Amino acid sequence: MESRDNNYYDLRAQNVKLEDITSSAHNAKILRMLRDDDLASTEEEEGALYIVDYTFDHGNTIFVKEGDDWGWLGYFIGRNKQIRNLHLFYLPEDGDQVDAFMEDIKHNKSIECLDFQHKIEGDSIIDRLAPFIIHNTNLKQLRLFEVDLGFNCAHRLAVALIQRQHKSLTRLSLKYNNLLSNIALEEIIGALSGYTQLVSLYVEENLSRRDQKYYDMLAHIIDLKCITSSKKNAEILRRLRDDTWDEKEDLFIADYDSDCGEYFCSEEGDDWGWLGYFIGKNKQIRGLNLHCLPEEEDEVDAFMEGLCRDQSIERLDIRRCEIDFSSLSPFIVNNGNLKDLRLFHVDIFCAHSLAMALSQRQHKSLTKFCFSGNNLSNDALEEISAALTGYPYLETFNVSENVLVGANGCESLGAIIRSSALRLEQVSLCGNDFDDNGLQTLTAALTNAATLQRLSLSSNRLITASGLRALSQLFSSACPVETLLLEDMNIGDEGAEALADGLMGNTTLKHLVLTPDSAGITSTGWAAFSRLLCDTSSINNTYRSNHTLEHIGDDYHYVSDPFGGPKLFRSGNYSGGYFPGIPPAVVQYLKINKENYAAKIKIGRCHPDIPVEVFFGYKLKFLPFLVSWFVGFGTRKCSNCQNATTREFQRRELSTVYKFIRGMPMLAVDGQMGLKSRCGRKRKFNVGEYAEI
Repeated sequence: MESRDNNYYDLRAQNVKLEDITSSAHNAKILRMLRDDDLASTEEEEGALYIVDYTFDHGNTIFVKEGDDWGWLGYFIGRNKQIRNLHLFYLPEDGDQVDAFMEDIKHNKSIECLDFQHKIEGDSIIDRLAPFIIHNTNLKQLRLFEVDLGFNCAHRLAVALIQRQHKSLTRLSLKYNNLLSNIALEEIIGALSGYTQLVSLYVEENLSRRDQKYYDMLAHIIDLKCITSSKKNAEILRRLRDDTWDEKEDLFIADYDSDCGEYFCSEEGDDWGWLGYFIGKNKQIRGLNLHCLPEEEDEVDAFMEGLCRDQSIERLDIRRCEIDFSSLSPFIVNNGNLKDLRLFHVDIFCAHSLAMALSQRQHKSLTKFCFSGNNLSNDALEEISAALTGYPYLETFNVSENVLVGANGCESLGAIIRSSALRLEQVSLCGNDFDDNGLQTLTAALTNAATLQRLSLSSNRLITASGLRALSQLFSSACPVETLLLEDMNIGDEGAEALADGLMGNTTLKHLVLTPDSAGITSTGWAAFSRLLCDTSSINNTYRSNHTLEHIGDDYHYVSDPFGGPKLFRSGNYSGGYFPGIPPAVVQYLKINKENYAAKIKIGRCHPDIPVEVFFGYKLKFLPFLVSWFVGFGTRKCSNCQNATTREFQRRELSTVYKFIRGMPMLAVDGQMGLKSRCGRKRKFNVGEYAEI
């Protein structure tokens, strides 16, 4: 290209034939608009110009081809006063043409946004851009995409930013700059220290090249909108970064959105490295629910690296993810606040790493451990179970839907359950498909669970009446279990009779949860439950019946304890439909068991004619106790006993007292006449002496 200076262009600008210095009539039209300060604007952008080497139908676009004169193009851009946004997506290979173009660009004073997107070595462009960066006082946005910024190049960019007198830059984007080192980036960030109006710095670096220093340098100046796919996700990152997260709110990371909670809906454009970094640095987040992970391995590694630095998370819930626990081990080992770890339908690689992390954890603070639908092998389960036996505060243990659990697996589970160091309150072993032998192994271990309150064996369909009969060992032990769940199991009449026989004498189990429609229980099985709850063959048998069991069936729910304790069991749904599928003969006794003095109520209902002959040996000493028994019974009778009215209980009281007095008339007469005992003084009746009669 011939040597030209400003005088050359100034003398020829108005008379040059634009068609001779362009490759097309379209390009000539754009140059005419630039020369005449008549650049058209679009609705999207004001005063925008695109320079490309491909078809691009977007506003004012120059399609560069052979025959376009880059010197004249630079000259008209440099003199134009309307252009606001210059998108430079192509530069020629000829260095002279680039020099001629950039020499005149530096004279422009109206460009506010320079968007340079071209794969090129930075050394060949930054020196040419430096005068423009230094002298254009209106420049607010500078984007350098796919420019290889080595150390020397980044240094020259930093110098240009420092020499710029008008610190009006608001956005700087450095994207896909593979040669940008942390040292070079640190120098650029230092040069921006005087730019008080800067609101966005976006640097997209290869994930494998980032380190903690990289994130620390950019954390408070990076544009969150540039590293997220939505405003909602950007707002979540802002709250994590600024430590304004509400401790009561869990964070959900999923591939779907929801209004029920704080959901980070992951889509294309979300930077997992930054997400992990901000979670790791946050000090307020208490619950993290991880329901998806990216497909790219380097993104997973970058996220895990940040997450593992967190020290505030107390609850970690991972669902439907493929996860290598070797990458999560540092989090499990070092987070001393972690209390609740839940893994649902997780394809686990390196289960050995999870077991090792649990063993190496210094703070044995876990209170809940859930492992559901993970298809663990018996060997993996044995390792994890052995690691958990050292957690003295473990209260909830859930190993469900692991169909590979066999006899050896039950032995491993039993080791946790029988551990005297644990305080297990809830154990869930649903859907593991172990058989009667497995249940017998577990039952032997459960008898030592002195704090167990809730046991779920639901959906273990290989268990028969033989296995259920083994539960009698549990019911007669010191295990204080209150709720037993046997949902989705074919219990049958034999199983019902086995349960009823085992519960004779039990004073802890209140809730027996099963599915009436599929339990296979007929009238024979329900009759066994009826006898368990109230054996009417005699008063003594009624008294020895089960007065603790309050619920049988599947109509139940849990409510929060107003005092902050664990959730409480409530039978019946909110609509008032209680005990569906349960015969009325059984329901009536379940309702009575919810009342105080259930045994007394059952005796009063089932034995209206109480035989008093057995008390004649106590003579009149027993009469006051008999009267007080009826008085207390009359004031505390069952609220559901519609047939037993107050008048009826009064009639029964009078009838019983009458029969007692009629059985020993002379003693009654002597008592009425006021005769004294042989020792000369009245004996006082000690009610406590007969309180257990």
